Amino acid sequence: MLKYMFKIAATSSLFLCLGISAQVTNDLPKLGEAAGATLSVAKEQQIGDQIMAQIRAANYIMADPLVNDYIQQIGYQLVAANPDALGRSFRFFVIEEPSINAFALPGGYIGIHSGLITASRSESELASVLGHEVAHVTQRHLARRLEKQNELSLPSILATIGAVLIATQNPEAGMGALAATQGAVQQSIISHTRENEKEADRIGIAMLSGAGFDTRAAADFFQTLDQQSRFIQKPPEILLTHPLSNNRKADAERRSRLYPKVEHDSSIDYRLVKARIESLEKRRDDKHFSNLKAQINAGTTKVEDKYQYAELLKARGQYPKAIKVLDKLYQSSPENHILLYSLSEAHLSNKSSEQALPLLKRQLSRNPGNTKLVLATSHAYMSIKKPELAESLLLRYADLNNNNPNYLFALAKAQQESNHLPEMHETTGQYMMLVGQFRTAKKHFEIALGHFSEDPYAQTRIQARLQNARQKLRELLESQKRRS
Repeated sequence: MLKYMFKIAATSSLFLCLGISAQVTNDLPKLGEAAGATLSVAKEQQIGDQIMAQIRAANYIMADPLVNDYIQQIGYQLVAANPDALGRSFRFFVIEEPSINAFALPGGYIGIHSGLITASRSESELASVLGHEVAHVTQRHLARRLEKQNELSLPSILATIGAVLIATQNPEAGMGALAATQGAVQQSIISHTRENEKEADRIGIAMLSGAGFDTRAAADFFQTLDQQSRFIQKPPEILLTHPLSNNRKADAERRSRLYPKVEHDSSIDYRLVKARIESLEKRRDDKHFSNLKAQINAGTTKVEDKYQYAELLKARGQYPKAIKVLDKLYQSSPENHILLYSLSEAHLSNKSSEQALPLLKRQLSRNPGNTKLVLATSHAYMSIKKPELAESLLLRYADLNNNNPNYLFALAKAQQESNHLPEMHETTGQYMMLVGQFRTAKKHFEIALGHFSEDPYAQTRIQARLQNARQKLRELLESQKRRS
């Protein structure tokens, strides 16, 4: 119930509907430049941070480091191709949910459902959706609506978020509160659908071209949605908040022809990540496993099929078999970090991490700072009872990963096993801040502050983090008081 309500709130109330595009032109104004009188960029960021903390606290975001790392790479590739995005902060995340949907949050947060990744037929199709959502952020469509529609105000947004939070304690009350906030908010969104979508389509397709993807993918994805609709009574969820029309499909096709034609082959990482997500969705499907096993025995040459088979073997506890499949795949693609990470996962579960360590250390020496490899290597060190090596490695790149919950969780565990408890409390506090547990974060920072540290900057740093936790907690309590 809660998961369903979050999707309604995220896609229907807070964020950006897709609409009907008009005739292709090249001189559409950048309407986003006029925004800002009502909602500052700083306020947008504050709202986005609050929403993300609540989403993290509800455990909606996929914790899989391979999926997260891949979606960030594609997202940043698109952002780099948009001059309006330079200087803005963007973070991309995946919600583990088989439905097809995507949305943009204030503050540069772009969310995508795992089902959209598996439904996409190419990497360019996936990129077309991300690019569209990035355009919504750069053009500040939420701020523009706030300027023109008084009824779509900050209280309206926070009331909708509050309804989702209420639902965590009382689903029926949460649904009632959510329904009460829908009418005015939804009406304000509809009134700006066409101009927002025209702009987001135009900028999104330009981003596709600049990032080296196939611009025809935007129209191709519309076709993918049409085909998905044929097999189920209810249309894909994205169509409920992202209306699709023949005009819009034709418009995307015409606009794509304004750019050089590019034949973009989907990367092996795209195919592997898609297969990894599918393995999560199918891990209890015995028929699917049997069919995939038959394909493997028949000699299929598709890397993604073999990889998914190995992932399903891992899910069934058949680690030696999974290791055998993954080892062959990695030998064929010795530079692929997804395959190496998955192989190290299998060794970790099989309690044979010492066999994966030489491979990990070799790749890490060639790719220092690679988050996937650092995490995998630290897990291997922990498995062979060398937490000090894991801590040392993770600390080396901690500043680059201070917004990565997976990374902070691994570091805190290594610090605990190394008996560096003050440091563990500080890191745990950082982790709790990211997942929206401000009260727990405050307690950990207070404990860390009460311990002696040889780091001369520790007291100042922890004190600043403690003050931030207290401020976030005050904002949360004030918001709860206003809603009650």
